Amino acid sequence: MTNLDGMNPSVTRGSAPVVGETIGPYRILRQLGQGTTSRVFEVEHTRIGRRAAMKVVHRTGVPRAVVDRLFVEAKAVNLINHPHVVEISDILVPSASGDQPDHALVMELLEGRSLADVLAADGPLPAARTLPIMAQICAGLAAVHQAGFVHRDLKPENVFLVERGGNRDFVKLLDFGLVKALRGDVAAGTATIEGTFMGSPAYASPEQSAGKSVDQRSDIYAVGVMLHELVTGKLPFVCEHVADLLMKQINAPPPRLSDELLATDIGRAMDAIIQACLVKDPAERVLSAAQLGDMFGRLAAGDHAIPDGIRRPRRLQWMRARRRRAVAPMLALAALSALSFMAVFAVRQTRATPPLPAAPAFPAPLTARTAAPAPIAETKPSPSGSVDEERARATAPRPRRAARTPLRVSNSMTLDPYR
Repeated sequence: MTNLDGMNPSVTRGSAPVVGETIGPYRILRQLGQGTTSRVFEVEHTRIGRRAAMKVVHRTGVPRAVVDRLFVEAKAVNLINHPHVVEISDILVPSASGDQPDHALVMELLEGRSLADVLAADGPLPAARTLPIMAQICAGLAAVHQAGFVHRDLKPENVFLVERGGNRDFVKLLDFGLVKALRGDVAAGTATIEGTFMGSPAYASPEQSAGKSVDQRSDIYAVGVMLHELVTGKLPFVCEHVADLLMKQINAPPPRLSDELLATDIGRAMDAIIQACLVKDPAERVLSAAQLGDMFGRLAAGDHAIPDGIRRPRRLQWMRARRRRAVAPMLALAALSALSFMAVFAVRQTRATPPLPAAPAFPAPLTARTAAPAPIAETKPSPSGSVDEERARATAPRPRRAARTPLRVSNSMTLDPYR
């Protein structure tokens, strides 16, 4: 991306925009939200009166990578071009004259609530509402993947529900600020340093949690996390600190739905989909977003049978378990032979080797601060000081390192090393 501000590594201009201020041809009406690197405003075009939403990058101390990714986000959304993906109609850059001091994206104005707000207000959603929402999410996600992108930050906060054509739960996917391009014409600005984490820990795939390269299958994992959350009102994995949560994403088996839900056909079908999406190995995460959208659509229409497409990961796991069962007796026999050999060798060594002298007795540890100190053995003076100085250094308490405060988890938090 071209650095529009010369060689400066960050953008630093004036104070934050305020209501009533004009940015380009748009007048700010009210603030809708605020993030780490930007604010979102409702704006109105001063000439034609059309209202829109505008994401404005903070004027102070924003890393250059954030500004570069603003252009990537705009290009990605327009290449995807799908009804379930938010529209971006314009991008504004600072002018040489200074009358336009901000980097900003102009997007369609959405009236509604995020899926996170719906969950917070209503709790677990019934299947009759969950399944159509998930079908639309997957339809939009399939378009994202088909266009050659990975969303990389799919979560309820980035799913917006609006009323459209009588449907009060019409889905719009938002916030492509962390989008990763798998296509060469947009890839610049979306690459990640190997070993760094980007995304939201509560929805991150195992490979994403480990800082490895990700592809569309990481978004499929996030779909499974969101389905579990919509059905149960809880995340599959919950921890107080980010590091613990990422380790659970990598190692812990996904939880099953409740026995009450598993007693129903639709509950078993949703549980099977969750388990298939939350497979740890991305090679076994074989479902595409389009396939998942079709499954959710059929379940919503009343076909509650477990879809055939999700049986492949289970079969792979069964085949691996079968191979482990077949190899286990051989491994056990080899281990038994090794133990027998070691036992014979140990007996021979015991017979041939004289017994070792008894270990020296050490003074008992102090049981209280008032206990008398153990006698100190005679110490030879060192060239650098006296015996008393040596003893003082040996007995002086070592300073303790300050404990690091672990990063606590917020379900809506997006971690981005470039911000």
